[in-house]
Amino acid sequence: MSHDEYLGMRRFPGLDGLRAIAATIVVFFHFAGPKFVWPSGWVGVYIFFVLSGFLITTLLLREQDRTGRISLSGFYVRRVFRILPPYLVILGGIIAFVVLRGEFFARDFPHALKYYLTFLNEFFPGSHGNGSDNFFSGSWTLGIEEKFYLVWPFLLVAIGIGAARRKLALVLAAMAVLLALVPLTTEGGWLLDFSPTAIYRSSVHYAILLGGCLLAILLHYRRSFAVLKPFTHPLAAIPIVVGFLALHANLDPLWRETRQNLLVLLGYALLTMLLLIVLLSPGPARWLLSTAPMRFVGERSYSLYLLQGPVHFAVVQAVPALGHNRLITAVTVFLVDLAIADLIHRWVEQPMIATGKRLLARRRTRVQPAVPADAAPVPANV
Repeated sequence: MSHDEYLGMRRFPGLDGLRAIAATIVVFFHFAGPKFVWPSGWVGVYIFFVLSGFLITTLLLREQDRTGRISLSGFYVRRVFRILPPYLVILGGIIAFVVLRGEFFARDFPHALKYYLTFLNEFFPGSHGNGSDNFFSGSWTLGIEEKFYLVWPFLLVAIGIGAARRKLALVLAAMAVLLALVPLTTEGGWLLDFSPTAIYRSSVHYAILLGGCLLAILLHYRRSFAVLKPFTHPLAAIPIVVGFLALHANLDPLWRETRQNLLVLLGYALLTMLLLIVLLSPGPARWLLSTAPMRFVGERSYSLYLLQGPVHFAVVQAVPALGHNRLITAVTVFLVDLAIADLIHRWVEQPMIATGKRLLARRRTRVQPAVPADAAPVPANV
């Protein structure tokens, strides 16, 4: 794939398929039982982090090329209309559900809402399964991403339109600072303390998000793209995909055997970055993950991820035999979850995204910036 071909892409359909896989393995990790640990579903959130960093940075860099600036207000309008409507609808539905069941206080919602409504989700003691089950503890990843959205665009604006090396220096320095802040275990070494309290102090999540940002910067500029261009060859996809799948399938035991060594997660993030290059490039992998079923699930992955807790509870209430986590439980939860996520996608996500676009379009009619004829288009699936 040439640099011009990459910049000319209006959509990254293979990444929708990767979203689908990430959301699916998270659901199966939670509800398929202990015999289904081989997909290492718990790392699906790290795939989302790399994807978010890559897509958001690509959006901002292409906007800067087109208009000569990054509109922070435009960015936040897009994020608000993309993130908040499904989030608030699902959270509101959960609250209504527990109120009707008389469990609002029993599930600690008066305390939890202080975190959920301010996107401090990861600091709520019920996150990661610790504490009362209020069906929304999995939203801790949204707290991480929202803080990333708040800070990263400001940093890009602060360094100006400068050359690629200035942006590379920014992202590498930020990653170095974040990794230096990762808490160590009492045994010393580069080990993560994955206890329920220490994980919230960990900055490794932001470092992995910045891995996606680093990839976006490298691919955006012609000289750095030339360094990565060999990875866009169809033959390069074979070792990358095989390596990614091999590490992914063995990640859970490797993580435990190495006593949660940070290098395991960083290696996984690096392979995920290489996998993104493969999925951006023409070839069988991109074709497979761009098929209609993969795109269908991927486009609904946001709501699919947020809904898994309440859907599991409802499924078990309707069919008590599914109360024991096993493969049939995960399949049932996934199918019901996907059906509801489709409704939210059609009735909430798409209409609100369109509303945000109309607001920005009206503002652009008042202020018409000069757009270079050869400017790269904004990716549509951000």
